Amino acid sequence: REHVIQAIKMGLDEICFTDHRDFDYPIDVFDLDVEGYYQTIMALKKEFADKIIIKWGIEIGLDMNHQLEINNLINQYPFDFVIGSIHVIDHTEYYGDFFKNLNKEQAHQAFFEETLRCVKNFDCFNVLGHLDYIMRYGPYEDKKVEHKKYQNIIDEIFKNLIIKNKGIEVNTSGYAVNQTCGFPNFEQVQRYYDLGGRIITIGTDSHTSDRVGQYVNDVKENLIKIGFEDVSTFTGRLKD
Repeated sequence: REHVIQAIKMGLDEICFTDHRDFDYPIDVFDLDVEGYYQTIMALKKEFADKIIIKWGIEIGLDMNHQLEINNLINQYPFDFVIGSIHVIDHTEYYGDFFKNLNKEQAHQAFFEETLRCVKNFDCFNVLGHLDYIMRYGPYEDKKVEHKKYQNIIDEIFKNLIIKNKGIEVNTSGYAVNQTCGFPNFEQVQRYYDLGGRIITIGTDSHTSDRVGQYVNDVKENLIKIGFEDVSTFTGRLKD
């Protein structure tokens, strides 16, 4: 409710909630009560119908070990929008265990390879979330991704998304790490555009209401410079 009120104060046309659900996360923070979540959003949608458009989505953790459960969940509910993200790789999450015995290059290589694998094998999502978010939690002095080392894999991720008519999210929580851009950076967004990608969304990952809409205008300005004519929105998992 606080998020909706903040969005109205900021003059946003609409807000779409994308709470998280993972099937193999080591803590229960992503064990979402989907039915309760749905009822809450529907009540808010009715309450604020004359002030803002409220949409209902989910950020699903794409995980090759749980394909059936993930697809069943997405098909069970009438989501407006689905973000597919990578949080867990072969039963390890990248707050800690995933990085054990791996240097930064090995960890980032494995992450992008797993992302490509999930993009190829899942069709239940609309956009790929925070492409290089892994840099946020790496236990390295320099956490940032050296994209050139993995560009061939990243290009394959983009090409598969484009072929499947899926997009990417620019996640503004990346400004806390990168200062001048989100996840992914604008060079990678430009690469996606140059390869033919036109479906793009902006997400703030605003776990608290004070971050609703944060850096959205800056991202929009940069997307225009890249060549995008609009930001994509979805209803019933179909692009508006």
